[in-house]
Amino acid sequence: MKKIWLIALLALFITPSAKAVNMVQTQSYLDVPIRIVGLPDFPPFSYYENSRSDNILHSVFLRPIQKILEKIDVKSEVLMPKNEEVKDVRLLLIKAKSGDTEMFIGSYADTKLFSGLEVIYPAVVSNPIHLIAQSNIHEKVKNIGNLRKLKGIACKTEYFSDFVLRKFKELNISYVDTPYEAYEMVIKGKADYMLGSLYYNKIMASRYGLGDYLKYSKNPLWKIPFFISLSKVMPVLSEYKKALQAEFNNPAFAHEIKQNIIDAVNEEVDKNAGVVPPSFIEEVSQQPEEEDFTQDKKISTGHIVEQKVHQKTIDEVLDGL
Repeated sequence: MKKIWLIALLALFITPSAKAVNMVQTQSYLDVPIRIVGLPDFPPFSYYENSRSDNILHSVFLRPIQKILEKIDVKSEVLMPKNEEVKDVRLLLIKAKSGDTEMFIGSYADTKLFSGLEVIYPAVVSNPIHLIAQSNIHEKVKNIGNLRKLKGIACKTEYFSDFVLRKFKELNISYVDTPYEAYEMVIKGKADYMLGSLYYNKIMASRYGLGDYLKYSKNPLWKIPFFISLSKVMPVLSEYKKALQAEFNNPAFAHEIKQNIIDAVNEEVDKNAGVVPPSFIEEVSQQPEEEDFTQDKKISTGHIVEQKVHQKTIDEVLDGL
């Protein structure tokens, strides 16, 4: 009799515990869709295309990320921000930092602009920052120190890490508003060089028909890890972070992203083949010649920066010329 009473008493404790576990599973936050936004106007990493009244997010990360979320049984929703939001990264970041959205495609570690976001390690790719100029500058530039004696520019439309911005300051880099202005200054000799992302500028230069008039350093000056981030105020952040980190460590994921970058850049360059360059090209007396300083017009697997950085500081990934 005593044994039967003890079994009944244990059942009272076990049953509520089972119900509690079941409730946690049923009401899991993982059943709530992750809302995704990204950097505006920074192809191929992240940009929005206006289709009638909707702003459609494009990114070399988007489909691979969605496949990962599907694999771990997490729903996703790609948001379509308002026009004023896609024109101002700060408005999109406010949404992510406040928890109105959960995932942000495109951020740098140790960078004030992205504080309030939880970067997911490892970064599977880097954003390589190259020297962009006319071919004859290679005779003047043997190391980064040589750049201090020359006039350098960068474009305000690009997103740089705080580490890179500090390096720009050391080089007395000045800023222009648009890629068009930057390319014109370099080609007309009003600036000796510009510093910028290899992928972004391959795309933007092709849109202006200037792909054949700009040359890129063979090696990047810096390779800055490029991250996917989560809102720090989202529910069960640690669970999402753990699940995503496990998938990001899969070499197949990194390979897919890198291939997407190659394809996106080459597709854009091919699409813009034949675009008539601006009239200021006619003012340039001598066209650039092909030199050892140049890279191929297209991106190939040999030009993709291999990301070997996990949770290192930005200073640890500095490369020279």
